[in-house]
Amino acid sequence: MRDPARLTPLIGFLYGVPESTAAQLAALVVEVVTGDPGLSGGDSPLFTLNAFAFSGEGDPVLSSLADKLVFGDGMLDALSAIGVGDIGPRAILGHEYAHHVQYDQDLFDSPLTGAEATRRTELMADAFGTYFVTHKRGLALNTARVLEAEQSFYQAGDCSFASAAHHGTPNQRLRASTWGASVADQAQKQGHILPSLTLDAWFEAKLPELVAPDA
Repeated sequence: MRDPARLTPLIGFLYGVPESTAAQLAALVVEVVTGDPGLSGGDSPLFTLNAFAFSGEGDPVLSSLADKLVFGDGMLDALSAIGVGDIGPRAILGHEYAHHVQYDQDLFDSPLTGAEATRRTELMADAFGTYFVTHKRGLALNTARVLEAEQSFYQAGDCSFASAAHHGTPNQRLRASTWGASVADQAQKQGHILPSLTLDAWFEAKLPELVAPDA
């Protein structure tokens, strides 16, 4: 973000604007990033305060890239700062890996649209991820500590009920995670791993109850 020659083609690719427009926008970004002391010349943790699952499947440009879990240094710094640096990164890893299960099993498809559709997939990832990190044959982390950590960073969850990026409210996200942990803990055959489509079917049946507090 300090190099307009590198930033210009990136902006052009991301936003589909002409090179001249991309160059103007790049110059503006460089001016802001280098001129505001709070942004540390582009090295501020704010710029990498994110984690996501990447799959280029079906994209004519990105399909050649391998699936990835991407964690920003800023995300790790933030989790450490709020006191969950021990458990938080692994809980988020479970959530993002759950998105890859969704990619592989076509679980993004549903009759829902808009914010409700995104909320469904994000709450499913919360549930699947917590199932994995607390399961005896997953990461086998302490359930109480996992939920404590998740509650800490779910407080930054959103209430953007009309947004296409809606992830669910803090209440809904914690309930989804608590449910995922309970499925792992209450299995009649301890250590048994549920098929992903079975866990999905159970989640779909539970979803109306999970969203009820803030529906």
